[in-house]
Amino acid sequence: MEVENFKNINIETFEIIFKKYYSELCRFALKYTNRNEDAEEVVQDVFYKIWEKRFSVKVKVSVKSYLYISVRNKCLQNINHKKIIRVYEKHIEMQNNTETTNPHETLVFEESIDIFNEALNTLPDKCIEIFKLSRFKGLRYKEIAKEMSVSVKTVEANISKALKTFRIYFPEYALNK
Repeated sequence: MEVENFKNINIETFEIIFKKYYSELCRFALKYTNRNEDAEEVVQDVFYKIWEKRFSVKVKVSVKSYLYISVRNKCLQNINHKKIIRVYEKHIEMQNNTETTNPHETLVFEESIDIFNEALNTLPDKCIEIFKLSRFKGLRYKEIAKEMSVSVKTVEANISKALKTFRIYFPEYALNK
């Protein structure tokens, strides 16, 4: 199916594309995520973003190639984001560890935590809460939506906003665009 852009696409055609590629994109994402739930979340997020930005998305390759590239990029973004979380978790672990640590490592971790907290504090309260439920408690978008009595789309939008903020504060983990 060749589509020049998604601007003029209707919901029925979009659903056909979704149904045609969803399963194979989940299998592809699984190679990066190693968890079915994470792979599905990535693919759903990609389709959501395409639909949300359909008026500005330009497809210069086949739809299939565009989807695969988008899923790969989203997986890589998630991997980089998880690196930030691991740095944060390692810092917490170091704070709880009574052993003497390298002063340089301690300084780097403390600076990373300060930057992380600064970035986090720029977000609206609801966004912070959603981000923490997703990334620190490991809840899926559907679980967060149910717990907070909001739509899954609201959860997705807030996670997207948080990740954009973190990419600004941690450019070394952002993908080159």
